Amino acid sequence: MGYNANIFVTPVDQNLLCGICKEVLKNPRAMHCGHTYCEECLENWFKSAKNVKKTCPTCRRDVISSNTAPVLALTAFIEGLSVKCENAVNGCKMVLKLGDLEKHLERCGFTLVECSGCYKIFSQSDFNNHRKKCAKLNDTSCFDARVHAEIVAIQNELFKTKKSLRTSEETVRRLESNLFELRVQRRIRAEATRAEDFRESVWDPDYSYGYSPRSIVHLSTFISCFLANKPPYVDKERIFVCLKRCFDFYHNCAAFWQDVHMLLATALASGWFRDEQRKTLDNWLKTLARERLLK
Repeated sequence: MGYNANIFVTPVDQNLLCGICKEVLKNPRAMHCGHTYCEECLENWFKSAKNVKKTCPTCRRDVISSNTAPVLALTAFIEGLSVKCENAVNGCKMVLKLGDLEKHLERCGFTLVECSGCYKIFSQSDFNNHRKKCAKLNDTSCFDARVHAEIVAIQNELFKTKKSLRTSEETVRRLESNLFELRVQRRIRAEATRAEDFRESVWDPDYSYGYSPRSIVHLSTFISCFLANKPPYVDKERIFVCLKRCFDFYHNCAAFWQDVHMLLATALASGWFRDEQRKTLDNWLKTLARERLLK
């Protein structure tokens, strides 16, 4: 809403009136078609046209709500116009610039206030004197009752707010828990898919692992994908024989020492083998370490 034209000392030019509220422009914003409206009026206009095409209130051209701009020069001009105090009807004779009106009203002695004790209306300056004399306003018991009522109202509002907050926190925790479960399920499905793809594309039950350097890395990669749970289609005894073959053939080859070490360490970290087999794997690793030091 704009400024009431009646507060201005001189008649206001019609070009300074908002096309929506018909009052003097307040925080004017211009549209690309050239028409200007109060900022608040324009916001309300666009809100009312939420589900329909937005148009200029005057020329009805299609517009975009974000394509409006503040008219700073016009704002400065309007705020520089002379106005009467809004309390002129109560006796205030002050004439000042529109831009200074708000600060003046904060301390204007002619502003009307209601006594919370006797509920009579006074000007601000008269109320300062009345406040000292009003029996009901100075009645401690009456004051305490009002304060108590306010405290109870605030406590009730605080209780409702806390209850609403607890409900919101519970909702957030539930949603976070659901989100976590969904992410875990998605990860499990993804890992299962990758494992299946790996099995189909990499694992070959007829391949003789250990007869070539390439098979060392191949076997190490496969075991690392299923450290905790050996796939049921894999024979661990056959895998152990392949590990022994890799160790026997390549542990003395400097070029493949690291690959063999990685394979045996991965196998030992898995849960695939019996205790005696794990002891053998550990001994092989110690042998590799000693040979590495000697070289």
